[in-house]
Amino acid sequence: MAKSKKLRSYNGGDQGFLNEVFTWWHRLPVTLNYLKIFNNGEENPDHQMKNGTYTIHFLGLKPWACYKDYDCNWDMEDRNKFASDSAHERWWKVYDTMPKKLQEFCGLTKHMDARIKKWRGIAQKANLSNGHWKISAKDPRQYHLIQ
Repeated sequence: MAKSKKLRSYNGGDQGFLNEVFTWWHRLPVTLNYLKIFNNGEENPDHQMKNGTYTIHFLGLKPWACYKDYDCNWDMEDRNKFASDSAHERWWKVYDTMPKKLQEFCGLTKHMDARIKKWRGIAQKANLSNGHWKISAKDPRQYHLIQ
């Protein structure tokens, strides 16, 4: 913990900090611990995931906290750097193969649904250029909220 005041994470995340503290261990290659962050939109304006990525470290709002139809990080300008429709789609493909008992842990609460609707409304009023707020959400979880 003492090092937390002296060292900075090279990537802003916990894994980057741990790599700086434990210099003797082997860093995981990007394909095994891909941080879902797109700081420079010019290089990858659609925030597409690279081929060959096996593990995605989701930053920002997690896919299960959004509708299945789109990554709701697009609704908040300060979280756009965490948005990726291709990463979001990959997660939901995994979800669809999960046993139903595990899927139950990915339900939406009333609070989560209200947050999504609030920020979609804000994105619409701001007329955000990515246009994700225009997508008609068909995620069935929004009609079966959990406690």
